[in-house]
Amino acid sequence: MLEIRLFGTFELRADGEPVVLTSARAQSLLAYLALRRGEPQRRDRVAGLLWPESSEAQARTNLRHLLHTLRAALPDAGRQLDADARTVALRDVYADTAAFDAAYAAGDWHTAAGLAAGDLLEGCDDAWLDADRLDYRRRLGIALERAVASADRSTAIGYAERARALDPLAERPYRMLIRLYDEAGDRARAVRVYHDCVTVLEQELGVAPSAQTRARYEALLPAGGAAPRGAEDAALVGRGPQRRRLIELWRAAPHLVVLTGEPGIGKTRLAEEFRQWAAGQGAATATARSYRAEGTLAYAPVVHWLRAGLPRWRRRLAPAELAVLAVLLPELGVEPAPPEPGSRLRLFEAAAHALRADGRALLLVADDLHAADAPTCQFLHYLLRDDHYLLRGDAGRLLVVATVRAGEAEPGHPLHQLLAGLGALGRCTELPLEGLDGAETAQLAGHLGHTVDAERLHRETGGNPLFVVEALRAGLRVLTPRVQAVLLERLRPLSPGARELLELAATAGGSVAVDVLTRVHPRAVAADLDELWRRRLLVTSGGETYDFSHDKLREVAYRQVPPARRRRNHALLAAALIEVYADAPDTVAGRIAAHLHAAGSPGAAIDWYQRAATAAQQRYADAEAAELLLRAAELTRGADRELEVLTGVPGPLSSAEGYASPRLRAVLDRAFALAGARGTEPAAPLLRAQAMAVLSRGDFAAAAQYGARLRALGDTDDVLAVEGDFVRGVAAAWRNETGAARAHLSAALQRYRPQNRGAHLLGYGQDPQVLCLIRLAHVHFCRAEPADAEHRQRQALDLARQGAHPFTLAGALLFAALLDLDRGDLPGLRERVAELNRVRERVDAAPIRLCGEAFTGYLAVLDGSAEAGLRRIDQALDDPGRDTAPGVPAMLLRIRLAAALAAGQQSEAAESAKRLLAGDVRIWDTLAEDALTG
Repeated sequence: MLEIRLFGTFELRADGEPVVLTSARAQSLLAYLALRRGEPQRRDRVAGLLWPESSEAQARTNLRHLLHTLRAALPDAGRQLDADARTVALRDVYADTAAFDAAYAAGDWHTAAGLAAGDLLEGCDDAWLDADRLDYRRRLGIALERAVASADRSTAIGYAERARALDPLAERPYRMLIRLYDEAGDRARAVRVYHDCVTVLEQELGVAPSAQTRARYEALLPAGGAAPRGAEDAALVGRGPQRRRLIELWRAAPHLVVLTGEPGIGKTRLAEEFRQWAAGQGAATATARSYRAEGTLAYAPVVHWLRAGLPRWRRRLAPAELAVLAVLLPELGVEPAPPEPGSRLRLFEAAAHALRADGRALLLVADDLHAADAPTCQFLHYLLRDDHYLLRGDAGRLLVVATVRAGEAEPGHPLHQLLAGLGALGRCTELPLEGLDGAETAQLAGHLGHTVDAERLHRETGGNPLFVVEALRAGLRVLTPRVQAVLLERLRPLSPGARELLELAATAGGSVAVDVLTRVHPRAVAADLDELWRRRLLVTSGGETYDFSHDKLREVAYRQVPPARRRRNHALLAAALIEVYADAPDTVAGRIAAHLHAAGSPGAAIDWYQRAATAAQQRYADAEAAELLLRAAELTRGADRELEVLTGVPGPLSSAEGYASPRLRAVLDRAFALAGARGTEPAAPLLRAQAMAVLSRGDFAAAAQYGARLRALGDTDDVLAVEGDFVRGVAAAWRNETGAARAHLSAALQRYRPQNRGAHLLGYGQDPQVLCLIRLAHVHFCRAEPADAEHRQRQALDLARQGAHPFTLAGALLFAALLDLDRGDLPGLRERVAELNRVRERVDAAPIRLCGEAFTGYLAVLDGSAEAGLRRIDQALDDPGRDTAPGVPAMLLRIRLAAALAAGQQSEAAESAKRLLAGDVRIWDTLAEDALTG
């Protein structure tokens, strides 16, 4: 028996065993014939449908070849594939679409709903499929609605939710859900369904729900409780130049557009209007907001974008990609891929593939990007740097529209690096928004139904749309540019219950789920929630969550909460999150910890901070993990647990900030002091981090001592023995103590075990076998052993390429390039630098980036661009990232010395030589002295 499944992703089985078809056209042909239920189809018609852009003769030839391919693939093609000179048909085949048709015709709505688990042939964009797909969607919607009537409540809710997802613009599924949730006693969720309905219809069609839907909603609330929502949203007045520029940049994507301006100036409103315009052009769109609240998950906006399009991309990704994304999306229901160095790149690749999986143009809105975490900014840099979109024309268009409050991103915020990196590629444009002029202010007031003294209104509000709207809402009682005074007027008319719920939502710090609000505010939650929604203080924000309509409203509301009530609210929210997310607590562990901390429960907060840090490391968010552990360390200061907490900090903190980080130094100093006071040896992670930290500061003698202490812990532990000898070997190599360096590096290689590679990568971020070999290669060169140097270099690079660990490969290429430079092997150097520059795009490490830049500058000098090349090297030397790993300044100076000599600039060469000799690295002393005397 041949089975074909056409709902969801195409699947073909023979007697239960999968049949693999490598040709998408073969799948399309079988699907077309299966949908025709064995009726013979004219070959010329089939060929024209499958190859609409080919000539008739070529299409028929293509079909003949395809039938030959299918005969070879099908187990009983002679019986199953019936083809003659004029027609072709499929026989003796089970198709889930035929089973759906039969169940639908018989009125077996439950069976029909169960068979259609996904859209027809997800991932197939053939034009011939459109009519069939629309017909099955229509009939599935009918089947789902009728199945609701005879199902138990839980199943009925599932059917109704599917019907809503199938056609978000149809109001009947919303009405069914409102009734079902109300009958289940979940009136808050019933109200939320209506709020979603209003939002979707407003955004997509510009209309309000029908009287029938509104009546269903009003029945949920006390008499008179469903009054009209307050003043309408501010129309998008003015902004013509910015709108035109957005459309221009949409056509020139990939691009990041940054809308900047003060709070309330209309950045979000402009971004949302443009998103609606792009959706009308057929683009896939998604919106996400970033929050400064403590405990917010890394990649939170990326997760929101992925969830918005999950039905479109889930079945289009390979199992390995789904496993990678499962660390962000537990609802995928697959085992997450185990974390290891390099996993973040795979996460970026999988997330980018998911977002663009359906092949449509893509618009992402990143609201309040100044509050985004570093991983989100790094992902956006990866996404927008990818030239994949340039190769696909209009269908591959990608634009990210971000809103940023002027002056909110402090120095050092990852947003600056994102803007600089994309700016260098010509893929970033800032569009500043200023206040409305007098005429535009009057126009906005008129839109809201007010006839006022427009000149005074403009003078008092500065043309800020938020201030204008709020002043008009307040009946012009408050005309002042001070945002807090304006927004306080917005909160005054609230009922006591709604005010209490608003305070709880403000305390949450970000979007908050309906289930959480129900647990922290069980009394009249539906009515209070609806009041806040009607007054446009809270809005639906996707899924089952609510958010403030403007972040400034959240800030003002939170400031009005007395300290004692704040602590109570934080405690209530922590308890609610623990209860609501009992099946997946790690997804909210950081928020639970922050609420417990603010509630005055430090002991419980420490446990949740540690749990959140572990979850962050599994998502490859080292900076977030380090911050969480540092907060926990603050709470343990002087307590028994302090050393335990501090021991976990160096791993993620060194990955995020480098070994020269002042914060890492403070953590290590404190941890070593605590261990000394207890009379115990610091744990291996502390010793390894301290060794690398003092190496980065050029204290090679101290590094060797820490390496020896680490090695002493490795008498029965191969991993620690290798790491200890590696540290000692590197320290000796930088001092040009070649005998000791060779001994220690060789000892590390002898204790290295391939089965321990994962432990080295996870614990210390690199494969020491490869790096020992490449450092040995340079040691052999310094000892005038060229054959051994070449052999070790080749061996290290071969192993690094086989291992496919980006950071290890980049490190091997870096030291191989240095060896090529010292040997004078220019062809080898060019080859190495080209590969290094390809690999460093996948490695988030300042030493690799800076040395790659310096080598590129040196090659530019050799190619005749001396000034530009030396400037590039100097920029690398001026970068603070030069101090994040051992020996980087010396390597950069070595490259600069070579570049200055090649350019014939003796004074520059002498300066580089003096700086080399003034440092602690001794490898190139002879070369530097020759440059000074020559």
